[in-house]
Amino acid sequence: CALGESCWIANYVDVDPAADSHKDFTCNAKTYEGHKGTDFALRSRAEMEKGVNVLAAADGKVLRLRDGEDDTLKSAAARQKISETNKDCGNGVILDHGNGLLTYYCHLKNGSITLETEQNVKEGDIIAQVGQSGNAEFPHLHFTVIWEGGHIVPFTGHLKEEGCGKFKHNLWKDQLSYASFALYDGGFSNHVPDFKDIENGWQSPDSLSPTGEALVFWSSFYQIQQDDEITMTIKAPDGQVYAARNVTQDKDRARQHYYTGRKLRHRTLEPGIYTGITTIKRKGENPQSREYTITVK
Repeated sequence: CALGESCWIANYVDVDPAADSHKDFTCNAKTYEGHKGTDFALRSRAEMEKGVNVLAAADGKVLRLRDGEDDTLKSAAARQKISETNKDCGNGVILDHGNGLLTYYCHLKNGSITLETEQNVKEGDIIAQVGQSGNAEFPHLHFTVIWEGGHIVPFTGHLKEEGCGKFKHNLWKDQLSYASFALYDGGFSNHVPDFKDIENGWQSPDSLSPTGEALVFWSSFYQIQQDDEITMTIKAPDGQVYAARNVTQDKDRARQHYYTGRKLRHRTLEPGIYTGITTIKRKGENPQSREYTITVK
């Protein structure tokens, strides 16, 4: 996938050694308590079903693997049972790169692992596909780096227990930039969207009829935090504001959806191109915006 376009980092490694708090390597909170890897999330389960390849990070040998765990959406009780049986990783692969260096790949799609134990792999080889097996609330790859038994933060080269705000060296071949949040999806509908359907892969139509229940613009976010300010605006073809909504986030959420719009109430929409604009403002960071369009005809 293309980072920032078709997949996004949803969580970083938790480097806060305290048991009751969590921080990523920049001292922000884009992680959760005890998280040991980097999560690369997809837009939806539909993208997962199409197939997104997982590649070997470096030359190595397959140390261990597990397949056969399903990718179904799971209840809280089911996730608890998975944890009790130590299968949080779901379908996974561990590669041994020598000199005490290991990489872990978790939540792989059921039946997609292409390897066998002790098999040699080269950097870039396809080893599986992204899935939602194990204890995963959404489709993503959980990627972990271990050196001599310690969990390493690949963005800094430090052990996770060494805390935030430190830098030794970046381990990524492609120098990945840090993103504290992501506006990863959005679109239009003629009714209030079912966000479970969106998470499963429902996409905006190419165009809308001028008659219908409503004109609705929606957006989806990863890692929205308390006090983030979110503005959503729909502009009509003449540039005038058709609908708008301002939200101040009430609590931290790993994944969040919002919408704005207007009911038509027996009116018809003016034909043309409507533009949806979402802007996120977080204290101490530059605002981020994203636009979506829909044609009414």
